[in-house]
Amino acid sequence: MKKHLVLLTLLIGNLLAVSAQSFEWLLTDENPDIVWQVKPKADVKASGFEISKPGYQFGEAVKAPVPGVVFAAYVAAGLVPDPNVGNNIHQVDEAFFNRPFWYRTTFNTPKKLQSGERVWLHFDNTNRYADFYFNGQKISGTDSSTRDISGHMIRSKFDVTEWINPDGSNAVAVLITDADQKKTRNAEDSFGVAASPTYLSAASWDWMPYVPGRLAGITGKAYLRIVRDVRMEDPHIRSQLESNDIAYLSVSSMISNDADQEQEVTVSGTIQPGNIQFSKSIKIPANSSSMIYFERKDFEELIVHKPNLWWPNGYGEPNLYTCKLVCEQGNKVSDEKIIQFGIREYSYQFVPNAAGWPVMNFYINGQKIFLKGGNWGMSEYLLRCSKEEYEQKIQLHKDMNYNMIRLWTGCVTDDVFYDYCDQYGMMVWDDFWLYVAYNDIVDYDDFKSNALDKIRRLRNHPSIALWCGANETHPKPELDAYLRTIVASEDHNDRMYKSSSNQDGLSGSGWWGNRSPKDHFENSGSNLAWNNPPYPYGSDRGYGLRTEIGTATFPTFESVREFIPKKDWWPLPTDEELKDDDNHVWNKHYFGKEASNANPTAYKAAVNTQYGASDNLEEFCAKAQFLNIEVMKGMYEAWNDKMWHDASGLLIWMSQSAYPSFVWQTYDYYHDATGAYWGAKMACEPLHIQWNASTNSVKVINTTAKSLESAWASVKVYDVNGRIIEKYSQDASINVLASNHVEAFQIPFSKEVNESALQFIRLELRDADGGLIAENFYWRNADHGDNYTDLQTIPAAALDVKLLHRKQSGHQCAFQFEVKNKSNKPVFGNRLRLVYTKSKERVLPIIASDNYFTLMPNESRLVTVQFKADASAEAVDLLRKQYAYDEETMLTIQLDKSPVSDTKVGAERALAKRKVAAMN
Repeated sequence: MKKHLVLLTLLIGNLLAVSAQSFEWLLTDENPDIVWQVKPKADVKASGFEISKPGYQFGEAVKAPVPGVVFAAYVAAGLVPDPNVGNNIHQVDEAFFNRPFWYRTTFNTPKKLQSGERVWLHFDNTNRYADFYFNGQKISGTDSSTRDISGHMIRSKFDVTEWINPDGSNAVAVLITDADQKKTRNAEDSFGVAASPTYLSAASWDWMPYVPGRLAGITGKAYLRIVRDVRMEDPHIRSQLESNDIAYLSVSSMISNDADQEQEVTVSGTIQPGNIQFSKSIKIPANSSSMIYFERKDFEELIVHKPNLWWPNGYGEPNLYTCKLVCEQGNKVSDEKIIQFGIREYSYQFVPNAAGWPVMNFYINGQKIFLKGGNWGMSEYLLRCSKEEYEQKIQLHKDMNYNMIRLWTGCVTDDVFYDYCDQYGMMVWDDFWLYVAYNDIVDYDDFKSNALDKIRRLRNHPSIALWCGANETHPKPELDAYLRTIVASEDHNDRMYKSSSNQDGLSGSGWWGNRSPKDHFENSGSNLAWNNPPYPYGSDRGYGLRTEIGTATFPTFESVREFIPKKDWWPLPTDEELKDDDNHVWNKHYFGKEASNANPTAYKAAVNTQYGASDNLEEFCAKAQFLNIEVMKGMYEAWNDKMWHDASGLLIWMSQSAYPSFVWQTYDYYHDATGAYWGAKMACEPLHIQWNASTNSVKVINTTAKSLESAWASVKVYDVNGRIIEKYSQDASINVLASNHVEAFQIPFSKEVNESALQFIRLELRDADGGLIAENFYWRNADHGDNYTDLQTIPAAALDVKLLHRKQSGHQCAFQFEVKNKSNKPVFGNRLRLVYTKSKERVLPIIASDNYFTLMPNESRLVTVQFKADASAEAVDLLRKQYAYDEETMLTIQLDKSPVSDTKVGAERALAKRKVAAMN
C-alpha cells in the first residue's frame, strides 16, 4: 500500500472534522488552543467541583505536556535540572512528585452543536489512578469516590452533552494519583505487585533511573468526539487465508444506542484498495449495545482474490488496507470510523532440537520467518516520545534489517507506535505487565480490565505477532487463564497467546555481558533459564528462539559529552568503583554497579586489551565502537549459523535506548548509531554472507521469501599492509532456498611464519552477472586471538570524497558520496558523520548505507545518507575519522532551499570546500 494512505490514516485524529456529523477535536499539545496546567493537590484548597468550573483560576501552576507526565512538566518548565545530565535526577526530592496532582484546561466548544448530537470526552491513557471532572460535575465514579480509573492502558470516555457550554468556555479537571508503592527511591517494597498495570520500569531498572512520580500523568491522547445517538465502538477487521491468493475478511463492531428509544441504523463499509463495499441495517434497543457482523457468507465481496498481503521487513511489502465504516441514523450520519489493517495470517510450530527440546518457529502467510530484532524497555524514560520520534525509531529498526520488536512488559501505550510498525513491516511481540517477582498483582480486576481494553484497542494492527503474559515467568493461574481466554474471544486466536517470554519452546535469557563472536559460535549458553530439568546448551543446541541477550554498549563520544559532566570524563572508574561504588556519575548512567548484568569491568577490559589502552575519553569511545561492532555482529551471526538447525531467531536486549546510558542499545538516546547498530545491520541483512570465527566456515544466509540461485560467494584475506594472501582466496557457486542457509566453503587458515598476525577478511556475495549482493568484513589476529592493537599502527591516509548525487524534498535530504582510497595502504575503520556547518551540531538521525568501513588500496565505496535537515540550516559538513587518527572535514554542502531538487553532481561540480591533505 502506498505510504500516503498510511499517513492519511495516521492524520485522521488531527482533523477538525471527519464529516458533517462526526467530529473530533484534540485536547493535547498538538492543538494550539489547548494549554494544560498541573499543580499538587496539597496546594489546591478547592474541590474538583470548583476546579472544573470555567471561571476558576489555578493561580501559580506549571504548564503540562499532554500526553505527558507530571515530572516531565516540571522538567520542561526548568523547575528541576535537566534529568538527562549527570546525577541530576537522583537529586530531585521524590516526595514532592509522589503524591496526587491536579491537571486542568479550558476550551471553547469547537463547533456549533446540532440537534441530536452528543459530546464525548475521551482519555486514552492515564497513569496510575484518575478522577475526572467537567464544568463543575464529577463525571467519573460517584461524587464521593476516588481513584475511579485504575491502570495505564484503559480508555475512559464520558458523555458530557448535558454539561457542555455550547457557546462559551468549558473546563476539564483530572486528579491523577500516583502508585502506592516505592514512595522513596530506596524503598524495598515490590513496585510491580501493587502498581501493575503500569510502566514497571518507572521505579528504576538497570537501564533507567527512578522517576519521581513513577510516570504519573495524562499519558495518552485526550480529545472531544461529537457524534449522534448511535456510535460504533472497537470495530474489528479480521483476515483469514485460504491460500495466499484468497483471503476471507470479516468485519464486526459494537453498536451503542444512547437514546431513550430503539434506533434502526444502517452500517456501511468501504475497503480500499479494491473498493469493497457492504452494508447492513440493525435495530438497537434503547440505551443498549449490540454487535453487528459482516461475513463472507452474506457478502461475497469480503472474499478477496489476489490480496495485497502484509509482510514483515525483508520478506515482502507491508501492504495495508483501510476500512471506512459509516453508521447512519435515519438519513443522517451518526458516526464514522476509519480503520487501518493488513491481510496476513500468523502460525507457529514447535520443532524438536538435537536434544529433543521444542523450539518455537514463526510463520506468516505460510512462510517460515527467522526472527531478528530487539527489545524496547521504554520509548523514552519520561514518556516524551513524539510521533516524529516514533517514526525515526521504527525507521532505524527497519534500517538495521530487523523484523520484530518486543515490548518488554507492555511498555508502550501509544497507538502511533503500532501505526508505524504496521507501516514499516515491524512485527511486535507484545507483553502484558508482569515480571518475575511481579507475576502476581494486588488488584486482579484492574489488571483484567486494562488487558481487555488493550486487546480490543490494538487487535487490528497486523504488526502484532504474539501476545505474551509475563516476562521471564508465568502469570498466576487465574491471570494466565483470563489472558488466554480474552485472546481467544476478542482476537479469535489470530495471534498466539504465550504465557512466558523465555520458556516453553524458548531458550532462556542472556547472556548480558560482552562475549567474543567465537564464544557465541561455540556455545549457546544463557544465564537465565529456569527450567527443571535444565535447558540443554551447547554448540548444536540451545540457541532456539532467544528473546533476550545483550551487552554493554558505549555510545559515541559526541553523545557521552551530552550527559557526563566534563570533570568526570577521565579517567574511567576503576574496576573496584565499577563493582562497588553506588555514587559515581558513571554508575548513574549504568556503567557500574547498577548495571552489573552488563559486566562493565569486562567491557572496559576488552576495549583496553583488544584495542589498546586509551589516554582520554574520546579515544576510548572511538575504540569501543569496534568492540560494539564485533560483539553485536557475532551474536546475530552465531544464530544465523544455526538457522533451523536449532535456532529460529534472536531478539537482543535492547535495541532501543530510553535514557542516556552505556548499556543495552544499538543507536543511543540521541539517535546516534553506535558500532552495535552497524554490527546488527550487517548481520541481519536479508541476503548475508558470514564467517564462523570458530570453524572458519563461510555461509550464505537467506532470510527472504525468495530463493537465491546461481550466486557466487568469495573471500579475500589481506595482511596488515593491504596485500592479498592468495592461498586463502576462494569462491564458490551457491544456491540458497528461501528462508534458509548454505555453507559455501571453509577458509583454510594455516599461518606461515612470514604472515602478518593482523589480517582482514573480505567476503562478497554476487549474483550471476557479477552484481554485488552483500559483503562483510572482519579483522583477526592469527597469533593472539582478540588482540587488535596493531590497528593503531596502520598509517593515516587521505581519502578522495566526491558528492555524486543529491536529492531534496523540503527538508528531507539524500546524498550519495564516492569515497576512494588512492593510497597503497588499507584505510581502516572510516567513520563518517554530518554536522551543521554553522552550529557544529550533529545531524541526527541519519539513515546511511555504510559506516566504520575499511578501504583497501585503490578501493572505492558509494555511501548514501538520508536525513531531515533543521529548517534554519544552510549547509552541512561531512566529517571523516580514520581509526586512531583525528577527525577531518571532507566536504561542505550547501542545502538547497527550493521545495524539490534532484541533482547529479559531476566531479568538476562537486561542492567540496576542501579536501583532506595526506596525514603524516
